[in-house]
Amino acid sequence: MNPGEIHVWRVPLDDEQLLEPTAGEAARAARFATPELQRRYLRSHAALRAILGGMTDARLDFAVTEMGKPFLPTVPHLKFNLSHSHEMALVGVALEVEIGVDVEWIRPMPEYQSLAQRFFPPSQAAEVANQPDFFRRWTRIEAALKARGVGIYAAGTELAGEWTIEELDAAPGYAAAAAAPCEGMRVVLHDFPDGGREQEAGDQGANW
Repeated sequence: MNPGEIHVWRVPLDDEQLLEPTAGEAARAARFATPELQRRYLRSHAALRAILGGMTDARLDFAVTEMGKPFLPTVPHLKFNLSHSHEMALVGVALEVEIGVDVEWIRPMPEYQSLAQRFFPPSQAAEVANQPDFFRRWTRIEAALKARGVGIYAAGTELAGEWTIEELDAAPGYAAAAAAPCEGMRVVLHDFPDGGREQEAGDQGANW
């Protein structure tokens, strides 16, 4: 991986889980209502640990910011983000630059216009043409919010500054995007698993 690149792994959540969950992951997965949701959560987090474990020899002790964005205190230059929806997850990784990724399963949502009015910046809310377009715009907005580390709390505000925001080919029936607060980032797509190694992982403060 080089500076100026965002690497994004597509992770099918119906595949076999490669790593055993940490104690914290198992506890958090148990809060989900169904075994299917638990499986998806554990598979996506196992993929994240495998990918990050292939990039650093440091122990993966996750922590979260006040707004809930995870980071690695012992490897501060390694920035990452995780998103999952239905049977697909994305893991994004970059060096030195905060990033966000988002994936959404395109599903029936009759109230999409009212959601756009509530959560989209005014310049985009009025331009939503149909339901797939809503999800396409939503992933771009959400990826940028996640890169900023503010999540839905800042939804509805216009994006300022220089950005790379790129729509991604996640899988048929999904919309996806990656974002970083600087221009000219190159986005590289991978299919998981394509590497990564098992690594001991900690759970310091992680609740995501």
